Amino acid sequence: MNLRLEFLIGTALTCVAMPAFAQDAVPSQREDGASGEIVVNGIRKSLQDAIETKRRADSIVDVISAEDVGKLADSNVAESLARLPGVTVDHQFGEGEQLSIAGVEPALNRLTIDGHSVASADWGGNPSDRSSRSFNYSLLSPTIISQAVVYKTPEARLQEGAIGASVDIVTRKPLDLQPNTVAVTGGGEYNSRAKRGSFRGSALYSWHNDSGTIGFLGAVNYDKEQLSRAGSAVYWYRTGDALLERYARDGSGNIIYGADGRVPGGPTLNGQLPNAAMIAEFSKARVASFLAREFFRQERERIGFSGALQVRPADNLTLTATGLVIRGNYDNLSNSEYTYGYEGSLLQSATYANGMVTSATFAGITGNGATGQLDTNFRRTRVKNDSLALMFDWKPGGWEISGNFGATRASGGKDPEYLLDFRTRQGFTSGTNGKNTYVNWQFPASDATRWLSNFTALGGENQSEPAVLAANGGRPFFGRQIGGITFAEKTRDAEIFGQADIARNVSLGPINRILFGARYVSHTNSSTTLGGAAFTNQNFTLADLNPYVLDADLYNGLGVSGNGTPYATLDSDAIRRTLEKYGTINVNRGLAKDRYFRVKENILSGYVQANFEAGRFRGNIGGRYVFTRDRSQFYVQSGGIFAPTTVTTDDNRFLPAANLIFQAGDNVMLRGSAAKVIARPRYSDLAGSLSLDDTTRSGSGGNPNLKPYAATNFGLSAEWYFARASYLSAEIFYRDVSNYIGNETQDGVQMTNTVTGRTLTYSISRPVNGGKAKVTGFSLTANANLFWGFGIQSNYTFTDADTGLPTGLPFLSRDVFTIVPYFEKGPFQARVSYNRRSKYFYRFGRQQSQDYTDGYRQLDASVSVNLTDKLQVSASASNLLDETYYQYSSDPKFPTAVYKNGRVYSLSASLRM
Repeated sequence: MNLRLEFLIGTALTCVAMPAFAQDAVPSQREDGASGEIVVNGIRKSLQDAIETKRRADSIVDVISAEDVGKLADSNVAESLARLPGVTVDHQFGEGEQLSIAGVEPALNRLTIDGHSVASADWGGNPSDRSSRSFNYSLLSPTIISQAVVYKTPEARLQEGAIGASVDIVTRKPLDLQPNTVAVTGGGEYNSRAKRGSFRGSALYSWHNDSGTIGFLGAVNYDKEQLSRAGSAVYWYRTGDALLERYARDGSGNIIYGADGRVPGGPTLNGQLPNAAMIAEFSKARVASFLAREFFRQERERIGFSGALQVRPADNLTLTATGLVIRGNYDNLSNSEYTYGYEGSLLQSATYANGMVTSATFAGITGNGATGQLDTNFRRTRVKNDSLALMFDWKPGGWEISGNFGATRASGGKDPEYLLDFRTRQGFTSGTNGKNTYVNWQFPASDATRWLSNFTALGGENQSEPAVLAANGGRPFFGRQIGGITFAEKTRDAEIFGQADIARNVSLGPINRILFGARYVSHTNSSTTLGGAAFTNQNFTLADLNPYVLDADLYNGLGVSGNGTPYATLDSDAIRRTLEKYGTINVNRGLAKDRYFRVKENILSGYVQANFEAGRFRGNIGGRYVFTRDRSQFYVQSGGIFAPTTVTTDDNRFLPAANLIFQAGDNVMLRGSAAKVIARPRYSDLAGSLSLDDTTRSGSGGNPNLKPYAATNFGLSAEWYFARASYLSAEIFYRDVSNYIGNETQDGVQMTNTVTGRTLTYSISRPVNGGKAKVTGFSLTANANLFWGFGIQSNYTFTDADTGLPTGLPFLSRDVFTIVPYFEKGPFQARVSYNRRSKYFYRFGRQQSQDYTDGYRQLDASVSVNLTDKLQVSASASNLLDETYYQYSSDPKFPTAVYKNGRVYSLSASLRM
């Protein structure tokens, strides 16, 4: 069904009863056992709280609120946020991890917790963006979350650093809760593709004394998730002109044709010896040169501790300390078996149509060489995050003085990674036809005897790199690399922050409040890799290593055919045993200088803001001055020699912001906003290793002189709050982005080669400022509390970007639609959530391939029953459609990745007192 048609149907369902049937339905209630006070909670109460926060806001925001203490709508915060208009989430690994907002990629948005920064380091699931400033939302436990506020338009008082939006997570505080509040949840979940279950649980306790002057809150959460993802992938597309090697040629290199106009011999095309026209067509057709069958398995285990201590020594002074500790185990096993479909000398026949090679048959090899490869990897990955914040809120006289000071640090990555690969010499036939892919080996891929060690398949050669010489008594080693151990590939992120804010109510004409403050940040981000390699002079095959064959059901529904699945492979223990047993020489290559970087960033900012109100108008206007100093450390490589290099740059910005709100009626608001905003470059773009060649005067690498992304943002919204827990809104947003960072080759760049000491003019391929983008969009939202316990939420967002490029902006979906019908009456509640986003540009792949992710649908459902006023049982299911995650190169008929992550079912019980 057309996405816009889906939206129209959803909107009609939402609006059909408005305002005739919308009503102030009675929310779910429970009675507090201690005081007899009625405590309102549930779906409607969470919507009421979110709507009330949105309504009171001094800018354009969207909000999600917890239904009760320790209960968010989803176990994943990103999935809950993705139901808001203009917010999208990527499902490459099943659960949501990063957010795009208002058509802007995750790295250009920002997350804070209680107004302060939080360090970020990931497990390595997004290797193309290891050093961005985004945050993995799956690390956050919903247990302590009260609200999440998405600031789509800024105020001067808010931290800079986002072009799309800033998300602030507001956590629970002990003085805001009833004393001796308890929330405990436990249950299990099951992934249909992993065919394994796991446990999830959380507990929260909050206390304060009778006078409300001291309180503490502690929470712990444990989460284990099973992920088993199989699929097909294409690592490189070439064109047919690379496969014409077997056709006879004359002395000028031209293909020879016979009297009948066809070649006298060689590979057949579409079942016949081709003529010149067929060869011309075939030469332009794209062929999947490396067509893979992939398998990825991961057990995600997370444990988190959070706490808050509050002291109120005086009525006008509150001191708050919060702490957050996260530990994540993301160990994963992956393997990929793929063809070498690029040897024209081995091509026997091919078929093609519509610019695509649908089938190509290649002969096997009898001597040294290979026609395919099997990569097996086991990664031990750990994620750590520690944050501590000290806050005060003091109100002496007519002043309001607050502060937020603390530190946050994170680390992530692989430590270590075990890599082992094999080759095969057998012939094969492979091809693609849209989402359908075909691989047929001469012998089934389950035959482990056909997969040989690199030494067996390719023969040996003298290995004479310094690490090998050192390990072999100064002598070269005759053998072949079979893999190795990457001893560490770690990212580290740390920040020390301090902020002070002062406000005072005034009577200066329409100005009723003055705010000003300052913030200082010292931030460090680094990436360090310690490489290794294993070499052997022993013959062995996969069959010698106790392999196993993958479950054939893993590839159901993925358009996979041929005997390329299921295939034989190794588990993690077998990979490590093989490297120990057959690794005749294992070397530590030490620091990989071409992958090292460290950025030390100091930020000083200050702001002034005036809030005003005049009749039906209110709003704010102000400005924020920001000074940023980046000290980028990396290595310059020239002629095989590396030299450490440090570059320091400064940037000064003034960022004005204004918001105007008009109370058009008792329940109608019109909002307008204008602001200048920035988002800082990726750390690896600033400090990526630089390679220079003084002979060719060329180079490539990072660019420490990058300026921040800059944009002028405008927003308009109209909101009608026509009933309790109900509203209609329309929002228009515009982002005029300058200084957009993209990779290109710059000529005439003068710089000093720190290896040779020469100052020359180079042609350098690197990230540069200068790109422009204009993002325009609108959102329509309809939330209605209907009748007989029913309600519905829906929204649609249209976004378009003018970049001068056919790809648009990364992660920007033109159309996004969400509809969430729900029912809540008495002890029972149920909810269904459907979300659909259209295709989006993902990245530039090999040979500047324009890689896209196809449209994606997500259908989730949940039900719960209150067995007593304190005990609730819940069941939920996510990804009920078992949607296919499909990526392609330029055109949907050229797949680059086809995955399924499986359905996830969960059952839990919650106790709240």
